[in-house]
Amino acid sequence: MYELIVGDDATEDIEKILEINAPAAYRLGVFLQELECDQDLLEKLSWDQYGGKPHLPEKGATFSVSKVYSLYRTGKNIWRLRDFELSREGFEYRIIYAYIPAQDLYFVLAVVERAFDYDPKHPITQRVLDAYNKLEAEGW
Repeated sequence: MYELIVGDDATEDIEKILEINAPAAYRLGVFLQELECDQDLLEKLSWDQYGGKPHLPEKGATFSVSKVYSLYRTGKNIWRLRDFELSREGFEYRIIYAYIPAQDLYFVLAVVERAFDYDPKHPITQRVLDAYNKLEAEGW
């Protein structure tokens, strides 16, 4: 069975979004709860390039996923998720998560604005990498 865990950093990100954009924060929370409760949706979180675009989704897709290639190429199994409903409402956020296949586990590391570019020197990227490395060190 797949499991989704929302890390403390990601929870704090959503709390910060709540202060500036409550509708987006509420949608992010609902979306994460929907994922947690649906094994079919959770399985799709490891299908690279799943979902298409909000204006042209794949059949039945409500979100898209993709590896964060700049980090994936360095051996980090880090992905990004885009909720189409959120995008259609004009809120552009991405959910950044680690996929741990041996445990069928998805660990949400951060929630970022779409404009975020995953620059390795950016403090958010460093925070994501630190959290990922901690997961690895803990044997996840």
